[in-house]
Amino acid sequence: MDDISFQHVFSRVYGYLCEAGVEMTSERCRQMLQLIDEAMAEIGEGSNNIVNDRRELTGHRLLKSVMDRLPEYFAIPEVVIPLAAPPLCRGSIGYHRRG
Repeated sequence: MDDISFQHVFSRVYGYLCEAGVEMTSERCRQMLQLIDEAMAEIGEGSNNIVNDRRELTGHRLLKSVMDRLPEYFAIPEVVIPLAAPPLCRGSIGYHRRG
């Protein structure tokens, strides 16, 4: 599996925030860059690491770290899932009785 770039991490986080309903102002973009910077400082800019007998790529670790920290930086609006259909009521669909 190939590693992902910093630009890809930035685009994924930006897209996630936009789709979650967060209005991306210049202040929020700076906040997002600070979040990515702090996550990068945590994992280090070094080479790929082997964790638990698995090769973990730096870009993937960065994206995971950023997404884990996201609730600390942004208030994500809660998703309200609408009902699948209106309630069913017993009634007629307009057929006339023959008889």
